[in-house]
Amino acid sequence: MTSRRPAASWPEKEKMKYKAIIFDIDGTITTPVSSWRYIHEKLGKWDVLACQYQELFLAGRISYRKFCELDAAHWKGLPEKNIKKLFQDVPYAKNAVTSIKKLKKIGLKLIAVSTGLQYLPRRLKKELRFDYILSNELEASKSILTGGVKINITHGAKGKILKKIIREIKVKPHQVISVGDSEGDIPLSRAAGYSIAFNSSSRHLSEMVDYNCKTDDFSEVYHKISEVLMQGRGYVPSRRP
Repeated sequence: MTSRRPAASWPEKEKMKYKAIIFDIDGTITTPVSSWRYIHEKLGKWDVLACQYQELFLAGRISYRKFCELDAAHWKGLPEKNIKKLFQDVPYAKNAVTSIKKLKKIGLKLIAVSTGLQYLPRRLKKELRFDYILSNELEASKSILTGGVKINITHGAKGKILKKIIREIKVKPHQVISVGDSEGDIPLSRAAGYSIAFNSSSRHLSEMVDYNCKTDDFSEVYHKISEVLMQGRGYVPSRRP
């Protein structure tokens, strides 16, 4: 699906109600819902123990930091390039690349945050020219994983992170659109001026956002954002190819 809008129909960048979009990554822009689990599965380590860590965290028996530290310890001693290589071919969601490039062309700042690991965010920065990325990071020394992890975003803290980021890029909360897929994106949705759920795995998220996508095609996200930007101007982007 492509838009046939005339280039002059978009509001001037300075006059747009929304200035930035903040995306979740795992399960939203890309198809794996957890980069942590993705590594375990690719290395054949999603065993009873790794699965148990997740269950302990979800049950509230260990902290998020402890959960991450236990996971990261599994990969101690591995060359970091081997982990980075695992993420080179991770697929984007259907039509995510073209949709995000069009949003970038409009003049919106693109932000990506994730409680996952650094490898997918760095791809977004390089391949899709994201303006700001933030995630957790596996630590390495001399290109070898140490088993340590730097926690930049803890579970449930994306709302606080958004406030920090927008201060840095000089945007106000009501000028931000959020796009997420899970329970962890609810604080982000609450903090943003307009919220979208895509591929939602959370009933709560689906019910509280301004718009819940009906398909797994990222073009729907693009068209909804286009409509929101054009509200009050009598223009709705074409959904015809």
